[in-house]
Amino acid sequence: MFNNWDVGGGLGDFWAYIREPRPHRWTMWGVAIALTWVIFHGVSQYLIPYEKPERQIIYFENWQADRSEADIRADWVARAKETTRENARRRAEYQKLADLLGVDYDSSEADKLTRETLGQEADELAKKPAPTRSTLAERAARGPKPATAPRQP
Repeated sequence: MFNNWDVGGGLGDFWAYIREPRPHRWTMWGVAIALTWVIFHGVSQYLIPYEKPERQIIYFENWQADRSEADIRADWVARAKETTRENARRRAEYQKLADLLGVDYDSSEADKLTRETLGQEADELAKKPAPTRSTLAERAARGPKPATAPRQP
C-alpha cells in the first residue's frame, strides 16, 4: 500500500480540484487562509508567550581607588580561603555519602591542599564530628518513643 507512492498524480488531482469553478471558491480560500493565520498568530502570541527580559541592576563590590597591594591580596586570600572551606565541606558530605554507599572515595590530595591553604583551621574542620545516624536496628532496640498527649484547643 505504501510502497508505490504517486505524488504527481496526487498533486494533479489537487490542482484539478482547485481549478474547478465553484461559486464561493475565492471566499472559501480567503476564509481558510485567514483562519489559519488567526490560529497560528494566536498560538504564537498567547499560548507560547515571549516575555522580554526585564532590566536587572547588578551591584558589585566597589573598592576604594587608593587600596594598597596588601589589601588587594588580603581580599584575594580571604575569598580563596572561603572557597576552600566550602569545598572541604562538600568533600566531607561526599565522603559521608560514599561511606553510606560503600564506595571508595579518596580525597587525600584535596585534603592536603586544604591543609596547605587553611593551616590549623583545616584540622579543626576535619575534627568536627560528623552527625551519625542511627540504624534501624538501633532504633528498634531503644524501643518506641513515648507518646505525647495531643494538644487541645
